[in-house]
Amino acid sequence: MMAGSHVVAGAALWAVTAKLTGGPPADPQALALAALGALLPDIDHPQSWAGRKLKPISVPLALVVGHRGVTHSLLAVLAGMVTLVMMGLDGWAAPLVIGYLSHLAADGLTPSGVPLLWPMKQRFTLNLCRTGSFMEMALVALIALAGGWAAGVDISHIRPVRF
Repeated sequence: MMAGSHVVAGAALWAVTAKLTGGPPADPQALALAALGALLPDIDHPQSWAGRKLKPISVPLALVVGHRGVTHSLLAVLAGMVTLVMMGLDGWAAPLVIGYLSHLAADGLTPSGVPLLWPMKQRFTLNLCRTGSFMEMALVALIALAGGWAAGVDISHIRPVRF
């Protein structure tokens, strides 16, 4: 999926998660952390948003493991959680991890899928949409609506477009 789609999905899924667990769904810091977490798995791609910001990490990582390798696995999620806890950043863990997981789930909707059980080569995919397609935009719009609902955004004034 595209970077913008990952940002929207990460923030929206954090809002839904926060609402379901009794937390504040529209907390700006948590939403930003979830959006950041949603971009982090692509650090293994030097042309991605995260890859361009962290080239000294991205380029060697891309050369060693390639795109959609270890950073797109549950092992990376676990390593990230442990690292955050060890650094004393427990409050950051939940939104970052939800954002990260949203990225894996979103990429799992594409034909390329994700290697959740890396280093096993098997990729998991639902093959629902291609990156940049109309279907991606439609799915992200639905996820954004769910996030807006969770955050308490009033959408009652929105009317269908008439052509």
